[in-house]
Amino acid sequence: MQNNSYTVAVLGAGNIGSAVISRLLNLDNEVIDISISKVLVSDVTKQRDFDSSLLTNDFNEIVNDESINLVIEVLGGVDPGKDYIKTLLKNGKSVITANKDIIADCGDELIKIAQENNACLYFEAAVAAGIPVLKPLIESLRGEELTRVAGIINGTSNYILTSMEEGSTYEDALNLAQELGYAEPDPTNDVEGIDAKYKAMILSLLCFGLSPKSEDVYTEGISSITKEDFEWAKRLNKTIKLVAQIDNKGEGFNARVYPVLVDAKHPLASIRGALNAILVEGENINQLVFSGPGAGAAPTASAIIGDVLSACHQMASTQTNWYPLRSPKTGNKSIHDVHSSWFIRLSVQDEPGVLASIASLFGENNVSIESVIQEGRGNNAELVLVTHEASEENLTSSIDSIAHLDSVSSVTSTIRVYL
Repeated sequence: MQNNSYTVAVLGAGNIGSAVISRLLNLDNEVIDISISKVLVSDVTKQRDFDSSLLTNDFNEIVNDESINLVIEVLGGVDPGKDYIKTLLKNGKSVITANKDIIADCGDELIKIAQENNACLYFEAAVAAGIPVLKPLIESLRGEELTRVAGIINGTSNYILTSMEEGSTYEDALNLAQELGYAEPDPTNDVEGIDAKYKAMILSLLCFGLSPKSEDVYTEGISSITKEDFEWAKRLNKTIKLVAQIDNKGEGFNARVYPVLVDAKHPLASIRGALNAILVEGENINQLVFSGPGAGAAPTASAIIGDVLSACHQMASTQTNWYPLRSPKTGNKSIHDVHSSWFIRLSVQDEPGVLASIASLFGENNVSIESVIQEGRGNNAELVLVTHEASEENLTSSIDSIAHLDSVSSVTSTIRVYL
């Protein structure tokens, strides 16, 4: 490494990897002089849009090459990328990754390895692709006491929900998302909140110094949301978003992902289509909102290139890019102890005493009702309630009891209200 010249290797040459390689090959060398030494792929015979002499299928050629200063990992999945990153960091090479699965799985361990070996580790693209949010959280806001982070961090689910708000059914919106390439043939990770959960785990680590286990992050997706739910949301001057929420206030830390009713005037309500947004709250900053494209090869490559510039600047100092991670301020709080307000739709028989019976069961569980709307008559009247804030445990117990009333045909939907 001499002057402003750096040698880079790339692990993976798929959709994102190819976009990154193209950007690296066309970087303005007045900003930084980057040369690509190796590109790790499984098939070196496959035709690609760059010089085939860069290709290798042997990771050792990269880790043992002392001229390589920086390695970009864009393989996808946890294995073998996780072991590759650990090996590179232990050998003093700096690493950039876009891999949310790996960072969610062992981000705290990788950061520790980077610190111990004075290496750099960057993963801006792992949470919200083109939105530069992790660097501000790691650096600019490191001295702030954060209390809450919430966000729309899955573009596929947000695209589907936006289409449903505009009148589509869930099935039609999903099909269109798949046609446009926003959703995979198997959309489970996106529509069931799993992708957002991994990103919430990363945000938890950076913002609060806590890396919750996957099973400890309560996760609920959007597949049960209906067109009728949106019609009711509109009547209440709200919309529906899949939101990851991480709280770290006096009563304890909790991370969770689920659909919520959001007031139409709230900043998250205006995030439409495949866009993402992350809202950060703290004692001195009040509220910050970062928004922009959260998926796709081009935005992801943009975040990686930003990390490349940061890494090369940092490597000149021969120090890691990491401050000490934040120390946890509170203990963990179970989802049962989280306080929420719920929107509830019930199919009921229109007869005297129904509402009184329902209200009584809520009261027995220390849940009060904010508003009630009834529509229709006969055996399939619809009752819509919004509760005041109460514990998830009490709300769940209330719904379980109400569902067993003879006068209640079904609990059509329950959606939390964003507070």
